[in-house]
Amino acid sequence: MGERDGIENTITGGTFLAPVVQAREVHVHRSTTARVPRLLGPAPDVFVDRTPVFAALARASAERAGRDAPLIVTVTGLPGMGKTATALRWLHQLGADFPGGHLQDDMSPQGPLKPRDPAAVLEGFIRELSGRQEQIGPSRPTDLNGLAAHYRSLTADAPTLVLLDNVVSAAQVRPLLPGHPGSVVVVTSRFPLTGLRVSHPRTLSVHLDALDAGSGAELFHAVTGRPDALDRPALEDVLRACAGLPLAVRIAGARVGELLETGEDPAELARELVDRRTRLEALTVPDDLSVAQVFDAVYDSLAEGAAELYRALGLHPTPEFSRELVRRLARTEGDVRTLVRERLLEPAGDGRLRMHGLVHDHARTAAGGVVDTRTTDRCVDRHSAPCVDHYVDWYLERAAAVEWQTSDRWRYGPMFAQPERLRNAFAGADEALDAMEADRANVVAVVELAHATGRHAAAWQLCEALRGFFFRRKYHADWVAVCLTGVSAAQQGDDPIAVARMHLELAFAYADRDDESDAAAARDHYDHALTLACALRHARTESSALEGLGLLELRAGRPQAAADHFRRAVDALEDIDHPRGRALLTFHLGRALSADRRHSEAAELLLRARALFAALPDHFNEAKSLWHYAQARLRADRPDEALAPLNEAAALIHTCGAPKEEADILLLRGDVLATEGRQEAAEADWRSALELYVRVGGAGGESTGARAARERLGG
Repeated sequence: MGERDGIENTITGGTFLAPVVQAREVHVHRSTTARVPRLLGPAPDVFVDRTPVFAALARASAERAGRDAPLIVTVTGLPGMGKTATALRWLHQLGADFPGGHLQDDMSPQGPLKPRDPAAVLEGFIRELSGRQEQIGPSRPTDLNGLAAHYRSLTADAPTLVLLDNVVSAAQVRPLLPGHPGSVVVVTSRFPLTGLRVSHPRTLSVHLDALDAGSGAELFHAVTGRPDALDRPALEDVLRACAGLPLAVRIAGARVGELLETGEDPAELARELVDRRTRLEALTVPDDLSVAQVFDAVYDSLAEGAAELYRALGLHPTPEFSRELVRRLARTEGDVRTLVRERLLEPAGDGRLRMHGLVHDHARTAAGGVVDTRTTDRCVDRHSAPCVDHYVDWYLERAAAVEWQTSDRWRYGPMFAQPERLRNAFAGADEALDAMEADRANVVAVVELAHATGRHAAAWQLCEALRGFFFRRKYHADWVAVCLTGVSAAQQGDDPIAVARMHLELAFAYADRDDESDAAAARDHYDHALTLACALRHARTESSALEGLGLLELRAGRPQAAADHFRRAVDALEDIDHPRGRALLTFHLGRALSADRRHSEAAELLLRARALFAALPDHFNEAKSLWHYAQARLRADRPDEALAPLNEAAALIHTCGAPKEEADILLLRGDVLATEGRQEAAEADWRSALELYVRVGGAGGESTGARAARERLGG
């Protein structure tokens, strides 16, 4: 080689088995060990409940060893439901098993309308994984695919934990999956992220529901630091207002703790939370965070159609609704799906949807019109009035359709003059009654809402339309409450016949409760209806009031006075074509004569009533006619003539959705079977009767019929 620089370019002195570097100067740079990132936020210091969630997560984690790809877990739920806290709690428990590092980023720090670009997240993760020594430059990839490949290479050697918070779409997640198959990626989101399950079918989906009362109380006390911060009633009010939303419970606990520290009465906060008008304001920490602020961000991200539906549902008096009603209010089915996807609506059983209580409060506030049925505040916002009209009209039509299926009695309300709108709504009485069962609380609230917002005619018409449902299902507390509202609403209008009819409805509800303490109230309202009807010369109402008074006399053991009222009721009808009314009065007169031991006349009238009801047809009252005919035969000491009509009555009533009357018939048939020595068959009827009485009674205490059935069974 050349000699110009005075350096001999040769190597001597032995045998070399490896590459040799020959240079004037050699500088050796000792590499530093890359720092392992630990980006997870701190675990929550206070945490309650979620035991089933952690059990599912533990099972999934235990199966990581057999996986060919990272475990992906999506944690979904309402804003404020504790998704991030749950994820951090679990990931910190796993942390020691992930030498590849712990990564975390917020995927929508400016809200769901501005989701974070995953390329920006990858640049940050790569920098952290490279110990901050490696910078993104011309020699490094800058496109999404290149960054994702480089990230997978950096995470290929050891399991890594990744928390992606507030994810908006599955497309944000896919590039951020680490390279090592033992890694875990937890995704928190309001959205179901269905696309992620399409591309990664083994994704574990965990949904967070509201805390139960016990867990809510535990969290509240942990935040206040005082187990005696509120007395039990006030605490229950607070937890009920928070509706199991952890954020709301934490804010309420923090505010109560502050009030205690400053010597103020925390019960005042409880009162603010009970009142829907001040609840969201009470769940606010000034200049920091609030429940309303969290929901505002969700609402602001909605397209106009979905936002309009959200506001409309906020004006519904309860937070649960029929899916059919929601669809009727929506511009498109897509708006319904949007609210479900955003977790603002949740499935609530077959054909039902619901809003979390605080979401419903927020939606009502967003609508701009507060409707408080207790104070008769009215909705004045331009959005509100049409929504309330929609609700009142929908429930009125639905109640009228149920009434149409359960009875062919005469009704005064104009809705019943349009049978084409009613007859095809349900396939039969059972389907109609079951549909109204699901909406019972709603329709009671809508009656109050209609009256409170000046829709008085609709309120009393709803009251009239609900009689068939309440009569069959025996919800007497709701029935009486609705009828009291109906009377008040009718009195606000200029229709005196409606007032008379509402007194009639209220009297009927009191009388049907089968409580002697209500008999006097029933009599007063029948008398009031009769006085008005006579003055107005309204024959149908006059006849019905006399019929009701006769039934009260019959119950009081005065059959002759009862018979006199029934005959006057027939006379009041004069030449009115009212076959059902005449059938009922024939039936009642037969009962009165049977109680007066005029057996032959009673039997004739009851069989005639049965034939009249069969001709209508009215299977419910046909069955009752046969039942009372059997009772009349027993009073006449002819038990051999009682069993056959009871068999017919039992078959007919079973199709009518009337459990109380079915129980009455089975109880009597069991008695007849017992007199014939057929004890096993008798006990079967008594057991069936007891089950029906218990079902009807619910939590209202044991009825006279239930006690009778239990005594016969030796209980």
